[in-house]
Amino acid sequence: MNPAGLILGAALLLAACSGPEEVRELRSETMTIVLEAPLFEGPNPGQYEWVFDLAASLQLEGPREVKRAHLTQAVLTPGDSLGFQQIRSFVLSLASDNPEVSMQEVAFVNPVDASSASISMEVAEAADVAAHLAEGKAYVVLDVDLAEDEWELNRTLSLDLTLELGLN
Repeated sequence: MNPAGLILGAALLLAACSGPEEVRELRSETMTIVLEAPLFEGPNPGQYEWVFDLAASLQLEGPREVKRAHLTQAVLTPGDSLGFQQIRSFVLSLASDNPEVSMQEVAFVNPVDASSASISMEVAEAADVAAHLAEGKAYVVLDVDLAEDEWELNRTLSLDLTLELGLN
């Protein structure tokens, strides 16, 4: 057998021994993101520290490892009387305390329909955020691109996330 065949055979054997993947859905609590004035035309970041217990949230028995995690839905609703007025776009990213885990963009909206009561963001289906969830805490960063300066009023947005997890 050639070396490539041996490597492929070993990889298939390891994959077969790892057991079947169990797919679960993780829904966040509603996150409130506040952008504090003064705000300026262009991108303005807001952040939410999402702390969770996967075992309790998913009612898992015994230790489990998150092999993959993908955002399937991100829904924004305005939390103030301004709604989505003067907002051009949104970019949603996840970050971690682990310096080896890079910030990952996971969803966006461009352009924003200012008359909407809520917005379902376009998700980056290929973005795997398993490493961001490994420590039971992730930073949710929402970049809000404003069309004009706002000197006095804070902007408040609510965010609900749904992720699909592959567990071993």
